[in-house]
Amino acid sequence: MSILSRGNRIRRITLDACLTALAMTLSYLELLLPLNLLIPLPGVRLGLANVVVLIAFCLVSKLDAAIISAVRILLMGLLFGTVTSLWFSFLGGLLSYLTLLLLSHIGRGFSFLAVSVLSAAAHNTGQILAATLLFEASVIFSYLPVLLLASVFFGGIVGLLLNLLLPRLKTAWKGGSI
Repeated sequence: MSILSRGNRIRRITLDACLTALAMTLSYLELLLPLNLLIPLPGVRLGLANVVVLIAFCLVSKLDAAIISAVRILLMGLLFGTVTSLWFSFLGGLLSYLTLLLLSHIGRGFSFLAVSVLSAAAHNTGQILAATLLFEASVIFSYLPVLLLASVFFGGIVGLLLNLLLPRLKTAWKGGSI
């Protein structure tokens, strides 16, 4: 159930703007982190912005989560990326979001950890698909197992963050603190 009523448009738009800004800030911080020094593999990122998208998906609405994700991808691509990185992010974000929708229709038996790992795996699969379409080389799929392994690790971190944050955010929202 959404934490906002359908009739409260100004509050909803304000919340979406704040969540989008937070997701962009986390994405930008990831750009500053020298993760490639620790893990020298192209395409491997923490995915901290996914925490915000998943919170929006769980607490606000599925549509708001899609909007937040799409706006973040577009703005980050325009501000700090290239057409190629925008394409990779868009296709990864689309597959990730479709996975969230599928999991929400299957049932509520999935933990945040599982949802986050599956979402990260879908995002990385979308990036491999984007690379394959862009470069017309199916050999790129051989890199997918490496990215899927990274999805388990980093998606797990995001899932653990969600386990810590979502209960507190639900409580804060019900108590009127947000």
